[in-house]
Amino acid sequence: MATVTNWIDHLSAAEVKGAIYPGVGTEGVLVIILLVIWIGWHVITSASEDKDLAQAARKRHGANDHKSNITEW
Repeated sequence: MATVTNWIDHLSAAEVKGAIYPGVGTEGVLVIILLVIWIGWHVITSASEDKDLAQAARKRHGANDHKSNITEW
């Protein structure tokens, strides 16, 4: 592994061209992928919660049913 004694000369060298970490130039693609995953997570979570709420609404529990110790509350 080569050692760097002068960062200014190293970063201005033709071989380096300013790239000092792996994946330079892929930030935009990674942000787009992250946004797609984030939006997908919200869509999947919303669909799951809608299904659970619809199932609970079909049971039609009353406001005082918890007093009767209903186990499926």
